[in-house]
Amino acid sequence: MIAAVTVSLLAAAAFAFALGRVQLVPVARGAMQATTAGLGALTNSELDDDAKEIAVRRAGFTLIGSAFGLFWRIGLALLAASAPIFLADVAGLVPRDAVFVMMLRWDFLLIVTALAIVLYEILRRLQVHRDVVKSPEGDTKNRYSGTDQIVHMLAFSSPVVLRTASALEDRLVRRLPRDPETRPIFITSLARGGTTAVLNALNDAPEIAAHTYRDMPFVTAPTLWDKVAGGKKRGVERHQRAHGDGLEIDLDTPEAFEEVIWKMFWPEKFEGNTIALWDKDDRKPKAEQFLGRQMAKVVHARQGAADRPRYCSKNNGNIARIPFLLETFPECQIVVPMRRPECHAASLLRQHENFLHLQSEDDFIRRYMADIGHFEFGRIHKPIGFDGFDPARFDPASGDYWLHYWTQAFREVWKHRDRCRFVLQDDLRATPDDTMRAVCEELRITAGPIQFEDHFRTTPDVASKELFSDALLAEAEDVYAELRSAV
Repeated sequence: MIAAVTVSLLAAAAFAFALGRVQLVPVARGAMQATTAGLGALTNSELDDDAKEIAVRRAGFTLIGSAFGLFWRIGLALLAASAPIFLADVAGLVPRDAVFVMMLRWDFLLIVTALAIVLYEILRRLQVHRDVVKSPEGDTKNRYSGTDQIVHMLAFSSPVVLRTASALEDRLVRRLPRDPETRPIFITSLARGGTTAVLNALNDAPEIAAHTYRDMPFVTAPTLWDKVAGGKKRGVERHQRAHGDGLEIDLDTPEAFEEVIWKMFWPEKFEGNTIALWDKDDRKPKAEQFLGRQMAKVVHARQGAADRPRYCSKNNGNIARIPFLLETFPECQIVVPMRRPECHAASLLRQHENFLHLQSEDDFIRRYMADIGHFEFGRIHKPIGFDGFDPARFDPASGDYWLHYWTQAFREVWKHRDRCRFVLQDDLRATPDDTMRAVCEELRITAGPIQFEDHFRTTPDVASKELFSDALLAEAEDVYAELRSAV
């Protein structure tokens, strides 16, 4: 009995050791990457048919090679596992039939599986520790596995997929609300303006319902997808988001996924080198009905305890469509966080450089950002075409480009100052509780015992003015002074 158990454990250890030595996992990962690359090419609207054919053919050859590599590696590992069994048999220690019977027992399989899980977890934690030591500035890695990437590509392969997912949810999920959200809250500004922190703070209120990472990638069917994907059993370890700004996220963190629908129904706005502005004449009844229904679905998916739940979105793209929102949702409230221009522009420049690096290292990050409509930074940067903004006037690698962009963006916002609630970054840092409670009161939502100080930095917001030309900086400061007077 003891001899059979010992030889069985040696065989299992030999099998695992051999798999590690022959690099089975990297080869399997390569096969998954080849599959992902082929599927990505087929569903990439940026490629023509010839480019898709070449990419799929290349991925197919790679997959064939990977399959052969997996075959001989697994065979070699099985050979290694059989060595201690047959050696023990030849030596007369224990018959090989007794070892095979032992290895097929349920209790042996259970123990070996448990030991393997424990060993894997120990090794994983050691690797995480090494990664943290190597990267003290924060985690900016792509956490999507190969399978996750394939599911994402399927979801975003065509607008038809997301529309179909929405229709399936309508049919399969009971008690979905039929009335659209009539009092939505829209948080918008240029990226890096503080919209995420404000959304996180408001999301603590019981009335607020927002998109979360749990909705990805089938954002148009939040309730159905959550059920299919495992519901509350599904989770990820909290980690810093790719922006490297210290904000941690998990599946229940609110995020900006509403832009997917604007891309779906107004594709013409995203053509060309800039994103066009929306105005009152851009209304589309079917699109508005879908958007309103989506807001109601998000409210239902969050299933808060509040008697008067309200949809809340953080969407930087909405800064391009304020008059449209006011016309389409007359009861909506718009919150615009604002930073001083030199601080905001400097942060925009840093993030642009950050995403240039990330997207050059991992093309899936580039595709992910494009699919969800986040064109703010990096290789896919596509600015909003604000009146007076000339994207060719400055290089995006310069501070003046982003300061010029900031000035024209907030000149556009100034036109609607009577319907927007401005929130200064300086106030959020200096007096977060008083500032956010005033915002909640104006929005008519319950602040209750929320600790608003937990959501905002307490250090002063500063940046060097040497990044910008004097004339542009003076122009931006004039715009900021005007907006500040409306707070």
